[in-house]
Amino acid sequence: MRYAGSFYPGTEYECKSMIEEMKKDAYKPNFTNFENVVAGIVPHAGWVFSGKISFSVFNAIKELNKNVDTFILFSANHSAWISKSAIMSKGAWQTPFGEIFVDNDMANEILKEGKIYIEDNPDAHADEHSAEVQLPFIKFLFPKAKIVPIMPTISSEAVKIGKIVGNIVKKEREEKQKKLAIIGTSDLTHYGLNYGFAPKGYGSDALRWVKDVNDKRIIDLMLNLEEDKIIEEADKNMNACGPGAISAAIGAAKILGSKTGTLIKHTTSYDMFPQYGMESFVGYAGILF
Repeated sequence: MRYAGSFYPGTEYECKSMIEEMKKDAYKPNFTNFENVVAGIVPHAGWVFSGKISFSVFNAIKELNKNVDTFILFSANHSAWISKSAIMSKGAWQTPFGEIFVDNDMANEILKEGKIYIEDNPDAHADEHSAEVQLPFIKFLFPKAKIVPIMPTISSEAVKIGKIVGNIVKKEREEKQKKLAIIGTSDLTHYGLNYGFAPKGYGSDALRWVKDVNDKRIIDLMLNLEEDKIIEEADKNMNACGPGAISAAIGAAKILGSKTGTLIKHTTSYDMFPQYGMESFVGYAGILF
């Protein structure tokens, strides 16, 4: 629990209390658009900023799918030096609600099929918060679920890994009736003084540009399942910190039959806490496929 007590509460009681508040008015999609959910995109900031969006994605998966045996969790990469995409193939992560175990069988199958692009590298995940902040939501809503953490490289190989995972998941669903879901995690535009990115200056016009132009560009690519354009878009316009995770998740979702995405919520840290001002803020979105 590297980030417990900072990005999210450090105790079971505090986590449960915060989640119960989120649950009261969770953002809900139009459920008539879905038979079930195969994948989602979630943000990964501190819970006070983006936790409600992330929870809403997992809560929608719960309402539609009822149960999930294993989540394939594609994370961003904020600090690890990796030459290949990194998977954690065994072990467990601690959460305030107890341990959440890695699905060893699924991880090994991914390693076997994707050995050109991926390697067993648990150390890469040790300081990465983008996956960790999702785990209490998974453990709370799906107490018996396992995970397969994967950190894709930010390259075209991310799409290839997503498709490999999608084919494995499809086979497991069809042959073993295993219930599996794909999650990719990324925040959107990091704007302002704290991030050294302010092409539109400061103030309300800059905020509108981030929401209605810069974030929208990459959100539209996600909704249209254009996974092969995500990394180039993020590199050019600085509007996603987990483009590899997005690309891999959408690549898998397409293999599993998704035709379009549904936006649950798009907001910014300024919208959540306007008292902090517009000098620096981050965009967040939750999407279902």
